[in-house]
Amino acid sequence: MTATESSCPKCDTPLHDAFSEQYYEIDVAHSGQTREEARLQIEEGLNYALLYRYKGLKVIHGYGGANRNRGVIAKEAKWRLQDIADRKGYELEQDRHNPGAHILNFDR
Repeated sequence: MTATESSCPKCDTPLHDAFSEQYYEIDVAHSGQTREEARLQIEEGLNYALLYRYKGLKVIHGYGGANRNRGVIAKEAKWRLQDIADRKGYELEQDRHNPGAHILNFDR
């Protein structure tokens, strides 16, 4: 699928209809990412979710634990997501099912 397509190439469903009730999900903490790599993943994920008109962006960032780097990633991800939410008027919430994830809702 290319960034310019407005419908699914397999079923011809308009992409807005297909994704408007779904969250685009990314994991920024479980592949050994650095803070910078996590930041870039969040930016790319946000752009993709907005382009394809998802309901929002779910970022799995971990919650710390034994790996010191994951705690840093979690703090950075939460700070960055809150900054985006504040600037764009989105709502940020903790994922009810995963304490190591937050959801950025595009529609309030």
